[in-house]
Amino acid sequence: MKKIIIGVVVILGIALLAVPFGSGLVMERIVREALSNLNAVYAKSGHDVSAEIVRYDRGYSSTEIEWKIKFGRLKALYGVDEVIFIDRAEHGISSIVSKTSLEKNGWYKDFINNKLAGKDPLHITTNYKLAGGVEVTTAIDTFAIQVENKTFAVKPGKVVVDCDKEFKKFNTEASWEGLAVAEDMSIGGISMKSVLTMISPYIWDGNVSMVMQNMQITEGGEAFDLANLKVEYFLNYDKEQKKLSAKAEYGVDSINFGPDKITKIFARIGINGVDAKGYEEFMKLYTATVSAILGDVTAAKDDPEKMKQVLEQKMAMVGFQMVAAGEKLLTKGLELKISDIHVQLPDGEITGDVAISLKKDMTFSQFIPVVNQPALVLEIISLKSNATLPEKLVGDAPMLFTPVYPGMQTGLFVKNGQEAQHKAETRDGKLFLNDKELVLK
Repeated sequence: MKKIIIGVVVILGIALLAVPFGSGLVMERIVREALSNLNAVYAKSGHDVSAEIVRYDRGYSSTEIEWKIKFGRLKALYGVDEVIFIDRAEHGISSIVSKTSLEKNGWYKDFINNKLAGKDPLHITTNYKLAGGVEVTTAIDTFAIQVENKTFAVKPGKVVVDCDKEFKKFNTEASWEGLAVAEDMSIGGISMKSVLTMISPYIWDGNVSMVMQNMQITEGGEAFDLANLKVEYFLNYDKEQKKLSAKAEYGVDSINFGPDKITKIFARIGINGVDAKGYEEFMKLYTATVSAILGDVTAAKDDPEKMKQVLEQKMAMVGFQMVAAGEKLLTKGLELKISDIHVQLPDGEITGDVAISLKKDMTFSQFIPVVNQPALVLEIISLKSNATLPEKLVGDAPMLFTPVYPGMQTGLFVKNGQEAQHKAETRDGKLFLNDKELVLK
């Protein structure tokens, strides 16, 4: 029995000793897969950005990795050709924790030494999970920087990104206490959460929510104050229909412009029925075009006249390409919707919504006859809109309350007590404005 116990202890001891080495092997596999996936995403999106491992030193209980991201033609946008990362990891029993440094980037070291007195406020920590997946935490400490005789005081913040082992699902949480610029501006209480699944580099499914608790701007003795801005985005991909939809919700508790105050601001903006294939093709063309322009701009940066010629030639060519790609998005069922508009003013409330959708597939050229035959628009689109304004806000504006087009029986708005109201709708091949038919000829 004693020999059996000793044997088990020895085996467990050997297993525990092997764990750090095994953890290092797992980490290397995850790192190489992550960079491979990253490069695949860059390639699919049309960017010539790439990531590569320069050096991989794996030891028994620790690993040091030097890797970099090269920006290609995006150098013109970022101002640097590449960013070099040094990762130093410790192999744990259940996970591997790595600290990332930008110490090998000369431009970054110069910034830290010259602007921040040598104190680096950036901290990047990566947790490689042995079961698969990665969690990256990026944090900044409080620091201040002088720009044009003004002090920018940056407060602490943190971003945590957690992704699965396939690098398809991403959960993100972020918080930032904000910043202040002398006595001129301050923002604070910023937070963000998101749950997103990557369908392709350009198509995502999930939602993102953001909050900014306050913003104050003072200029010329006038003050602007914003309280509790909330923004939420919803992205949906219908796999069966191959359609995309997106919705954004915006809300603000209050905005003060000096003595003027607006409260309870809210609106939803959405687009539905977007052809997924057409959208991807449009975005790929857009990305490739922007990358090409940036490359040409970089090549001609020392010759302003040549740069001007390059931009004029590129924009002329790009215009036709983008129009052709954009036409693929004009499909039946495409809908733009603005709803639940609400603004509280001292004179009363503003409310409204509008929805417009295509009744059939279209090209841009098919819209041209509408200029001379407005009635054709009823064969192309469906429309429904409502709005209410305080009558005191608009007064007796003739352009709002008087018919301005042949066939109109009312103005865009009609008076109803203390309110100005608008209602428009297409129904049975006809257009109705404020419940009166508007005859298009």
